[in-house]
Amino acid sequence: MAPLFAAKVKSALSGDTLLLTTVRPPQPGQVPAERTFSLAYVTAPRLKRDEGDEPFAFQSREHLRLQLVGQIVQCEILYTIPNTNREYGVVYLPNKVSVNEQLISAGTVRVRQTTAKESAEPNELLEKYRSLEAAAKEGAVGLWAPEIDSYTKFYDLPAGFADRYKGQQIDAIVERIINGDRALVRLLLPGQHVQVPLLIAGVRAPRSASTADAAVEPGEPLGDASKYYVEARLLQRNVKVEVLGTSNQGVLVGILLHPAGNIAEKLLESGLAHVSDWQSNFLGAANMSRLRAAEQTAKAKGINLWHGVTLPGAKGGAESDKSFTATVARVISADTLSLRTKTGEEKIVQLASIRGPRQTDAQQAPYVTVAREFVRKKAIGKHVKVVILHTRPKSEQFEERDMATVELARATGQSTGSSDLASLLVENGYATVIRHRKDQVEDRSPIWDELLEKEDAAVKGKKGFHSGVALPVERIVNASESHARASAFLPSLLRQKRVPAIVEYVNSGSRLRLLLPRENARIKFVLAGVTTPRVAMINPGAASGPEKSEAFGEEAQDFTARRLLQRDVEIDVTHADRSGGFFGLLHIPGTKDTFAKMLLEEGLARLDEYSAQEAAVLAQFRTAEEVAQAAKKGLWKDDKGKAKAVEVPVEVAAEGAARKREYLNVIVTNVEPNGSFSYVVLDERVGRFSTLTSTLTAQQPAALSTRPRNNDLVAYPIPGTKSLGRFRVTQIDNLRKQASLTSIDFGLIVSSAPLAKLRTLPSQFSPTLSGIPALAKAGKLSLVKWPEFQEDYLDDAVNYFYDIVLSTPETLLATGSEPQKLVAVVDGSTADGASLTTLFEASDIDKSINTKLAEEGWVYVPSDKVLRRGVERGYVGSKELADLRKVIEDAKRERKGIWEYGDVTPDEE
Repeated sequence: MAPLFAAKVKSALSGDTLLLTTVRPPQPGQVPAERTFSLAYVTAPRLKRDEGDEPFAFQSREHLRLQLVGQIVQCEILYTIPNTNREYGVVYLPNKVSVNEQLISAGTVRVRQTTAKESAEPNELLEKYRSLEAAAKEGAVGLWAPEIDSYTKFYDLPAGFADRYKGQQIDAIVERIINGDRALVRLLLPGQHVQVPLLIAGVRAPRSASTADAAVEPGEPLGDASKYYVEARLLQRNVKVEVLGTSNQGVLVGILLHPAGNIAEKLLESGLAHVSDWQSNFLGAANMSRLRAAEQTAKAKGINLWHGVTLPGAKGGAESDKSFTATVARVISADTLSLRTKTGEEKIVQLASIRGPRQTDAQQAPYVTVAREFVRKKAIGKHVKVVILHTRPKSEQFEERDMATVELARATGQSTGSSDLASLLVENGYATVIRHRKDQVEDRSPIWDELLEKEDAAVKGKKGFHSGVALPVERIVNASESHARASAFLPSLLRQKRVPAIVEYVNSGSRLRLLLPRENARIKFVLAGVTTPRVAMINPGAASGPEKSEAFGEEAQDFTARRLLQRDVEIDVTHADRSGGFFGLLHIPGTKDTFAKMLLEEGLARLDEYSAQEAAVLAQFRTAEEVAQAAKKGLWKDDKGKAKAVEVPVEVAAEGAARKREYLNVIVTNVEPNGSFSYVVLDERVGRFSTLTSTLTAQQPAALSTRPRNNDLVAYPIPGTKSLGRFRVTQIDNLRKQASLTSIDFGLIVSSAPLAKLRTLPSQFSPTLSGIPALAKAGKLSLVKWPEFQEDYLDDAVNYFYDIVLSTPETLLATGSEPQKLVAVVDGSTADGASLTTLFEASDIDKSINTKLAEEGWVYVPSDKVLRRGVERGYVGSKELADLRKVIEDAKRERKGIWEYGDVTPDEE
């Protein structure tokens, strides 16, 4: 008996030939040696490319592949063909069973015809093989069956294949690994096979060594290791191919899925490939996010391709400089904004990874103004979160510029839809996505893949400048070009009231340039009834040196610019002058006072009695100026002669109603968009609640057997945690098979819970039997009211409150975490059962949160007449109410929050 050697089966080349490798795993970075081994005395049908496979060739190879690939076997060499050095012998399974004999019995191979010399020599093994073959023929198995399934095989991708099967998963066999990111696959379709190269989506591996014209072309570093990594896991394995499309060269692109996972992710985690950016449109943002996370894992470990690589980091200052909140002061272009920080500094940033419409592009040029207007309406004056990714250095073509992401403040209660400004532009077809170079990672947006996906959708949906629709040429008339032109427009503007306008430029505190969209006109506009200090004109060529502004001229201009630049306003025109300028009153939508009156109240303008009388506002403007003089504000700061005392009557009559007050340690678990909230009293029940949720979760209660009804108690995952909680059904949507739920312990509202995910709440967890009643209590703030009449301010106000008080459910449930502890003073309850409370931070009980909201200008106090109607009537005439009203008046004077443009208190009965 010839000596045996052990080997690992790498692949089955045909039904009678194997490719073997060494049993011992190779050293890191090395590829194991290979040897070809054929089964002695048998032959299988041939797999042929040009002439077509012989009958049963695929089935024969499959029988051997499924049995041996990846297995360790024993091989016995019986003979070697001299001219090819091909080894022939017997292969044994670990249980000593002969693979040769097993294949003959299964009818997947034939016993070879022998020569005359071989026939004359006694050969017991050959005789045994012939006996087994005879039995197979008699049993009509394998090759000897009356009918054999045959397959049509294509070596080129059929026309329209990728479009037909896009998004579908097809069973396949990996026939060969060409490179770490490319494989030859056999797609197993009914009645036919397609054997073609496949680009593994999302990765780019180093090129491995190849042989061309008997010459070995060396590969790139780690190219062979990358190829071997994929070979060891997928070669001749059954996989699924999810078809995504074809490359520009017509090569099929798809995801290669093994039961153990996506090979692309595994390859990236091992540091043997890079993420392939150009395939982002094929994969979509979600898949690309997983691939980038896998690559980041390898980068963090510094392995293979990332060994010794210093990863680029964001440049700039301290962490606070990279991420900050600001207000959009000006929209320079669709992709460039001027932001005002909390310190008052203006900072210009450019949106990362996108480019707005360009005048140099014939298709995009008509959309330059449209895209800029889109951003203006979305962002001007809004609070935004900014993250500086990279500072692009100054060059011959560009100034130094911060590349950033800008996220609009999400409205309270909004949980869907993008708030990223770049994403909104791309989604609507008003910007293109920059295809960054591989080394351009510093200024690439973190949602770059999502941007590419949205751009593709915009192109397909023919949105914005992708529509191919030629916009009409915008013709804006300069109505202030001359007195004659202004006179032609004046009668129409006089007839109208509250003409919509956009402030394009602020020349001084009272002189503006406006765009009137309805009139397709641009005008010079002067605020009637006031004059503001002159602002110096920039004249570098002046012989006398730079001109100086009058006192408070720049302050007045800045006050006007901060509140009006690029904002939507309304004007009432009163007259025009001989230079073509229009005079009138300017209103900010949603406010009572004219803007000129605001300037007077701030002491940044003087009364112009003539034009004020023309506009019929002389009396109120004179009063506003007197208030500023009395307060010595602005222009009247040092004008003692004109200071007048202004008496403000204050009602101090006591109402005499006693108030019962209860002090509780609480946490706030939910804040609704209207400012109402839910709170939990911190007592012994809260300590037992964590045990209740963990026990409920561990029981894994069954799905509901019947459709729920309103007010039913069910179990459902607590948002932000993996724990089940107790919820009450508040509404059923049978059409969408969803329910609205409210957590009885946190007050959280789930508006669209799938009915299939609702679970039965076992009776022992009910509020009555568990000993833990519903923990959530409804609350409202005492004495103060939210600005429900001003939606934008309401969002900002509630967000401010939200940041101070909220403790999320996961904070309460997580071991060792510390919720935001508060103290609540319960002053009574409303008709709907909500507690009227005064809240304090546990670390600062000297000043209530109610007062802090008033100080920041986010709430107002109703009149005594209104307070007397409710349970807060006991406060009328109290020191608490007087102090709170004083805080409100201070916020008004400083124009904080809702008082930014004047008094916006609703008219009360």
